Amino acid sequence: MKFQSIFLLALSATATLAQQKNWPTPTHGDFTISNFTFDSGQVLNNLKIHYQTLGKLQVHPDGTTNAVLILHGTTGSSGQFLNPDFAGVLFNPGQVLDTKKYFIIMPDGIGHGNSSKPSTSGLRASFPGYQYSDMTRATYRLLTEHLRVKHTRLVMGVSMGGMHTWTMGTQYPSLSDALMPIACLPTQISGQNRLWRKFIIELIRSDPAWNSGDYTAQPIASLGGALFLVQTMFSSPLYYQSQYPTRDAMDRYVDQLLPHIAEYDANDLLYAWNASHTYDPTEEGLGKIKARGLTAVNTADDMINPPELGVLERVVGSLELRGLGAKAVVVPESSETVGHGSYIKAKLWVDELQLLLAKTGPKGSSSCS
Repeated sequence: MKFQSIFLLALSATATLAQQKNWPTPTHGDFTISNFTFDSGQVLNNLKIHYQTLGKLQVHPDGTTNAVLILHGTTGSSGQFLNPDFAGVLFNPGQVLDTKKYFIIMPDGIGHGNSSKPSTSGLRASFPGYQYSDMTRATYRLLTEHLRVKHTRLVMGVSMGGMHTWTMGTQYPSLSDALMPIACLPTQISGQNRLWRKFIIELIRSDPAWNSGDYTAQPIASLGGALFLVQTMFSSPLYYQSQYPTRDAMDRYVDQLLPHIAEYDANDLLYAWNASHTYDPTEEGLGKIKARGLTAVNTADDMINPPELGVLERVVGSLELRGLGAKAVVVPESSETVGHGSYIKAKLWVDELQLLLAKTGPKGSSSCS
């Protein structure tokens, strides 16, 4: 188990019997892109994108499909969705993304999961410095060139994947009927959000043990500091206080995390958190979105995307003025929310997903049959 894995498993333990695994076993695949050119101008001879799918692709006479693209968060992978709190609320028979009805596509982004990344490529810190735009371009090529999906019913993402959803909407305006970015903001990363990301980057880079990325053992001190920052920002004060109400309880929790630091790779982490550097949705770019509906969801206790900034409402309001069926939703803080990590608890926003699909479906229906 790793840092976020421990946290997500703690959430999954609360799942009801109705949320147990009835979704099918996923099909795994790899797509290799030859001579992939990054925005930096660097080229990777063979870029591997790993993915998982559930269900079967249906292409309708008008060119639309039943494909649903779901995008994961920073340092995560497609596997983070296959748990009772997410898949158990969405993918089971009769649920909103029933895999007998939809073709679910969950890729591992560049630098994550089983896709090409610094630690497995042999390149270490010579691996191309990828950005979100590179990641979404590779995802688009996976869809269109490998899976032969020219159109999607829905693009949905969480955290980094939510930002990728905004980016997909601007880079490929006609790709999807509906967009649902979760736990993110459609604006350049700045202020506190940039502060802790920059701390992570500089912690690792300034550690002599990192050795410019050519280390033989993980630089534990800086790697641990980076992961502690992530863990602090990932949840909320209310959740941590309710789960660990005493000093000793929290100390035991931290002690559980410590042995797992070395399971991470410092270069992978450094690259992943630096990938948001050029993310900067502009009003002009967002105005290109042609999806028939967009619902953006955050939670009120998300310290990474605090609602008091008012960014979500301002941007979505601007999109509404442009005629896009856009909606901003901020889920109130409660005993059910867990800060930024609330994105994995689909029951908090599944009703909004149902409404979005109904609004953008044929004749007002969410049916793809």
